[in-house]
Amino acid sequence: MEIRSKIAAKVRQMKKCLGKVPGLAVILVGERRDSQTYVRNKIMACEEVGFKSLVTELPADCAETDVQNEIRRFNRDPSIHGILVQLPLPQVISESMTFYK
Repeated sequence: MEIRSKIAAKVRQMKKCLGKVPGLAVILVGERRDSQTYVRNKIMACEEVGFKSLVTELPADCAETDVQNEIRRFNRDPSIHGILVQLPLPQVISESMTFYK
């Protein structure tokens, strides 16, 4: 059985038993085409297996605090079980400081 099929079956069982499905939030900063492609593929994979997925897009010139605020917002959302910040981030945003806070 294919990995995605196995995951989809487990997600259906989880929804049936718990009334919940896994949720993935993605934060995309800037308009890099390669990053947009990666995010689009991740969202399609989530849809294929039944995950909830949300994408927040921020402009390349956003402040580091904007990224941190989105991470905090998703951390407070009980339907989100994983947060992915798509790398690379623009040079003006410190990856280590963004994730540290």
